Amino acid sequence: MKISHLGPPGTYTEAAARLYSDDAELITYPTVPEVIKSVIADNSDVAVCAFENSIAGTVSIETIDLLLTDGFPLVICGEIVLKIQHGLIAKVGTTIESIRTVYSHPSALAQCRTTLEKILPNATQVALLSTTAAVEAATTNDASAAIAGESAAIRYDATILLPDIGDEQQNATRFLVLSKQATQPSGDDKTTLVFTTSDAAESGSLVRVLQLFAERKINLSRIESRPTRQQLGNYVFSIDIHGHEKDDNVSQALAEISKHTSWVNVLGSYPRWK
Repeated sequence: MKISHLGPPGTYTEAAARLYSDDAELITYPTVPEVIKSVIADNSDVAVCAFENSIAGTVSIETIDLLLTDGFPLVICGEIVLKIQHGLIAKVGTTIESIRTVYSHPSALAQCRTTLEKILPNATQVALLSTTAAVEAATTNDASAAIAGESAAIRYDATILLPDIGDEQQNATRFLVLSKQATQPSGDDKTTLVFTTSDAAESGSLVRVLQLFAERKINLSRIESRPTRQQLGNYVFSIDIHGHEKDDNVSQALAEISKHTSWVNVLGSYPRWK
């Protein structure tokens, strides 16, 4: 199997890809669209893309917007939930007292904001494209450190000054696995779908759609809205429900909500991460 993911090597996305398949060939790309295009072009079998974080919420608007594209040729075939442990990393010999600059990905900086204010209140925070790039910057600049994972520290022979500076201990990021192949029911699945209500201005239009799932005892685990880009105040709703689109109760609900929406699209059914 070939898995494409956002590079460079040493990022949390790489760790998620290895968690999905530890013997797959990993291929890195510099942007999320290129990661996804590699699957479309059959240069890789699946793409692993960051989706949401338990603290910061959505971490990749690009992934969501691509999934919402009309006629998008890939489906969600899996998910990975990776525990995130942000370390304060620097080149060997650096002390915490000497640090004047902290590099990391914007999401990592946001997830460590309170701790950084306590331990490095005067340090300048610099956002980079990846946590791996942050470690590279920290190891080539004096009086600097990075926020990243252990694999990035190992890659650059850096030292971990503090192993976990995240503001919350229960920090996890959910990654989506995209492919051209849909999955069959496993008995414990999740389905992601998007829709727009038939009349956004009508009171209760969203509630009526959600009620159709509740009536069939289908659990809703996530709901999010994105602008339709057509008119201010009109939104596309993205939800996760428990169950596979081929399950009787789910297929019945999907057939029913089509009567109360102007557009609905199932992005994929896939096994829930254990």
